[in-house]
Amino acid sequence: MRFAPHPRRPNEIYAVLEVSGVMRSTDGGESWSDCSADLLRLAEAEPRLRSKLVSDTEAEGMLDGHAVCTSAADPDSVIIAVRMGLFRSKDEGKTWEDMRVDRFSPFTYGRDIKVSPQNPSTIYACLSVAAASKDGALYRSQDIGKTWQRFDRVKPHGTLMSVSLHHSDAKQVYVAARYGEVFGTLDGGESWRETPLPQGVQHIYALACG
Repeated sequence: MRFAPHPRRPNEIYAVLEVSGVMRSTDGGESWSDCSADLLRLAEAEPRLRSKLVSDTEAEGMLDGHAVCTSAADPDSVIIAVRMGLFRSKDEGKTWEDMRVDRFSPFTYGRDIKVSPQNPSTIYACLSVAAASKDGALYRSQDIGKTWQRFDRVKPHGTLMSVSLHHSDAKQVYVAARYGEVFGTLDGGESWRETPLPQGVQHIYALACG
């Protein structure tokens, strides 16, 4: 689903998979090692982190990865967005900690997460109810994920699937909801406008802005 390089070691790459958790490469992608063992342990230890929809294991939700990011503000950490929330590893994927985004948001289904190009301590996360829900919100952390606040001022009618950050203008932020909706702000979240896609267009999975 996504790749994220180590901020200081370009040959070290993390990859998140929709059905298999997290992988890590230290040789630029020539070989990979699985970093998902502790995600399985968390599912076994915490009933709230168990979810089974299409498989025979209740650890399914922890392995349902959607996005991954790294930040120069905390270079030896990696953050993933999965069905059960947001999780961070500080030891190259050996162990994972629940960032407990549920303390700040009624939505915990993590679909996308991105670091601000202008400020590595600022992270945006798309949070919703489920893959095919009718609600969701864009949250922002300005302290590398310690605390979160709702950033958008819109009412989407579908799961938030992707957030896009402008490479040079920190005030431009865009978000896409699953069933054809795109919302954006040009003033750092003070006001928002909707840019709906043509009628009948659905299932948005990614969004980019230049």
